[in-house]
This record gives sequence, structure tokens and C-alpha cells, in this order.
Amino acid sequence: MNNAVNQFLEKARNTLNQAYSNAKETFYSITSTPSATVQQIANYVMNHPDSKVTTKHYLGITLSFYELAQGQMKYYLETNGPKILQLDVHSNFHSVVAYRSYRDQLSLNTPVKFPNLNQSQ
Repeated sequence: MNNAVNQFLEKARNTLNQAYSNAKETFYSITSTPSATVQQIANYVMNHPDSKVTTKHYLGITLSFYELAQGQMKYYLETNGPKILQLDVHSNFHSVVAYRSYRDQLSLNTPVKFPNLNQSQ
């Protein structure tokens, strides 16, 4: 009985997260707000020629650490093969994205709003 309730709650949570992601994506497309998904940002950092990459091996697991500075934006990415473990994006010492695979339940395809860097703060 308890297992069935847990499965139901998990399915409901996933459905709500997906609905939230879809609504957020629609809002951003209508308002033309600059946004990108965690997966898109990670791909950008991994494939950028200016990214500094460090690879380390721990107990048979290969982890890659990426750092990239682009103007006011600073990117930090940790991966285990194709899996994104951590992604941080900072702008002017403000956190824009702080994704953790162990904590965040949102999809990697949920859009993240980026600040307008042309506005004075």
C-alpha cells in the first residue's frame, strides 16, 4: 500500500514539474525573454573553445570540470560522462543558475531566464 502511494506521489510530482516546465517555456517564448535550458548551457560550455577542462579519475569514475568566462558571465560545469552533475552560472557576482543533479527535480530541458546584462544595476 505504502509503495503504491509513493509511486502515485512521484508520478504526480513529475507531472506537475513537466507542466511547470511547459508553462515556463511558453511564457518565455511569448515574452521574448532570453532563456536557455540547463542542457543547452552545458553543451555551450563543453563545446566552447575557451573552456578550461580538467579531468580527474576517482575510484574508476571519470569526472570532468569545465570553467568558462565570457564577459560578465562565469560558467562552472561538472560532468560524469554525458551526465550533468553540477552547473553554475554567475553574472556580476549574482547566481543565474545553480543546478545540482542530486537535488533538482526539474528537467534539464526547463528554460532558465537570463538577466538583461545591458541594464545598469
